[in-house]
Amino acid sequence: MANIFLSYSPKDQRFVAGLREVLVQIGHKPWIDPKPRPGQDWRLEIDDAIAVSDATIVVITPASAESIYTTYEWSRALALGKTVVVLIARPADMHPRLHSLEVFDMSGFTDVSHFWDYFVREMQRIFSVLPQTSGLGHPPDRRPPATEYIRVQMPEEPGLWIVVRRGPNLNEMFKLEKDVVTLGRDGANDIVIDDAEVSRFHLRFMRRGRSYGMEDVGSTNGTFVQNRRVDGLMNLTPGTAIRLGDSVIISFEMVR
Repeated sequence: MANIFLSYSPKDQRFVAGLREVLVQIGHKPWIDPKPRPGQDWRLEIDDAIAVSDATIVVITPASAESIYTTYEWSRALALGKTVVVLIARPADMHPRLHSLEVFDMSGFTDVSHFWDYFVREMQRIFSVLPQTSGLGHPPDRRPPATEYIRVQMPEEPGLWIVVRRGPNLNEMFKLEKDVVTLGRDGANDIVIDDAEVSRFHLRFMRRGRSYGMEDVGSTNGTFVQNRRVDGLMNLTPGTAIRLGDSVIISFEMVR
């Protein structure tokens, strides 16, 4: 029996419930986070669960591929030397690091039952060679290698923020204070991200009441939320992941 941490987006709970049932039927013990992701203490519980697990299965969908919380979970598992398996439930632009792991893509099967037969067989192979934990006790005190651990940081000062989650300015934080804040590759912008996928003048954030809206200003490679191109003014909610072209991801955060 293997203790398996399941990393996924809350939007995919129905699919994950089915995955959990499959794993239980073949004798494994999957762990699902019972609490909502946002909050002050979520990371401590997540860290402990990952540390005492034998492996992590990352469920990839458009929602999870852009989730900073899912990214934190699988990068934390890699940092602790855990086996990480990728299950692509729906096609998405997933992080390049995941392509180097064990990947199972449902889209390659016309019959879903054939996929699950294959998946179960391969899981038994992968988990049979794992050094299993007891699943109990205190997690080991191990520091992750700096080259492997993708840190997911959050601002501490109250306010509205843009945080770079993927790209050349990784984890850089920009507080939104002006009525209009511009972002692009050109140094004249309020937020400068020097990446080829980012246009010289890419997008702007505009104050709307107590929050902000966002508008692409004619960028070459586009601005995307949940893999949908932003066309016109879009109101932002805390935690929104925003992709610029194909490589840069930023998020809109609120700290109270």
